[in-house]
Amino acid sequence: MKTKAIITDDDLPPAVIRAIQQGRKIEAIKLLRESTGLGLANAKVLVDKAARHHAPKKAAPPIVEEQSSVGRLLTALLLVVLAFAFYRYYAGP
Repeated sequence: MKTKAIITDDDLPPAVIRAIQQGRKIEAIKLLRESTGLGLANAKVLVDKAARHHAPKKAAPPIVEEQSSVGRLLTALLLVVLAFAFYRYYAGP
């Protein structure tokens, strides 16, 4: 089988792309080196470049959860202030 002189991230074997999609970049680099004969540095560059398009997207942490934590904190603080106010009012001078 004749190999290409130039390999781009669009020419990667399906096994390499599957490994990238599963988040296994080291395995993808090994598979790419075995199938193309590339050196470690070149294979890593190609896998990193392909990972930008094929890697699983990481979910951003939900902002709503942070707001609800702040809301709970403010509610607890309000309850403490109200309890103190009732204590001072009913406890007398």
